[in-house]
Amino acid sequence: MLEYDSIMRRKDQRARREQLVEAARAVMADRGAVAIRVKDVADRAGVSASSLLYYYPDFEELLFAVARDAIDRYTEERAAAVRREPDPLGRLRTAIRLGVPTGPDDEQSRILYELDAFTGTSAGFAVLSTGFFDRQVSLYESIFEYGRVAGAFRLECPPVDLARQMIGLEDGLGLQVVIGHPLLDSAEAERLLLAFALRAVGAGDTVGA
Repeated sequence: MLEYDSIMRRKDQRARREQLVEAARAVMADRGAVAIRVKDVADRAGVSASSLLYYYPDFEELLFAVARDAIDRYTEERAAAVRREPDPLGRLRTAIRLGVPTGPDDEQSRILYELDAFTGTSAGFAVLSTGFFDRQVSLYESIFEYGRVAGAFRLECPPVDLARQMIGLEDGLGLQVVIGHPLLDSAEAERLLLAFALRAVGAGDTVGA
């Protein structure tokens, strides 16, 4: 009986922590990372501030959990979609399409950009951001190497160099989409990225294919 009670308590605690992470995610999407407060998250979750701090005595730990969850969802879903494509060009197009925010209302992308606000003040967030960058680079690097081995891509620089260039462009263009640049929507950002990538792999004549 004691063992059963212990298991149930752990499940309840895990469920409450997940609830608080989702509440913090929603508040961050609505108000931004800089403005987020303990009371805002507690109100969104329907709990008291003291209850929130019972589960997350260090509020940064909760924000870190939001960041880790957002990054894991994004990278894993994107990588899985890419792996389902057997064709090298299909993999490249899929990675680019999923890497571009759909617009200012793209909550997942807004969360990922908001998290950059913490990197200058938190060593933990800086490490997390670096790891996120490297995971994205690894995805593109694997695509370029896959295409090279298949004979579909002709690379004039190491795959990792090209992958880092892609992420730099993707992050910059994606931010403009999220903030609602009047001349740079999702379709235009995707077009620019694809054109650059196809030229870089020696497949520029397939831009309109």
